[in-house]
Amino acid sequence: MEDDYKTGIDQMRTVGEVAQQFRVTMMAEFTRGSSFISTLTTALRVARAAAHPNVKPLFDCYHFWSGNNKLEDLDLLKPGEIGHVHFQDVPDIPRELLDQTTRLIPGEGVSPLTAILKKLSDKGSYSGPLSVELFLPKYQQGDPYEVARDIRQKAEGVMRRAGVL
Repeated sequence: MEDDYKTGIDQMRTVGEVAQQFRVTMMAEFTRGSSFISTLTTALRVARAAAHPNVKPLFDCYHFWSGNNKLEDLDLLKPGEIGHVHFQDVPDIPRELLDQTTRLIPGEGVSPLTAILKKLSDKGSYSGPLSVELFLPKYQQGDPYEVARDIRQKAEGVMRRAGVL
């Protein structure tokens, strides 16, 4: 309901006040399956309405590309607006079949990661570290050194093409 957004905005502002006391930022991640904040545009609308310097959206490449978002939504971003970025790819399957286990190492799938990173950089919306989130057992149970080496090699290739490395 529309009233839920007013309440959510008020709650984010309240959490922002608490976060500010500890010199941290509260980040709200839009997730494609959410019935509340499932898109970048809604995340931006809610964070902007909260109007608190310690409240920012968390941008997740998986949720962005697998959800109801479009590349043009990135044009709405303002400088410094994104708090953090989760960086992963998706396989070339219907988006409706994507789930937590279909996240791939950046550069292994079909997400337009180069365009996404370039736009985040060009808009000045985010320039910090990227965290790779992978849930497949082959990654979680793999040799940490080998998995990290594979991630670094592939992710750095995407980052170089985007001009952010």
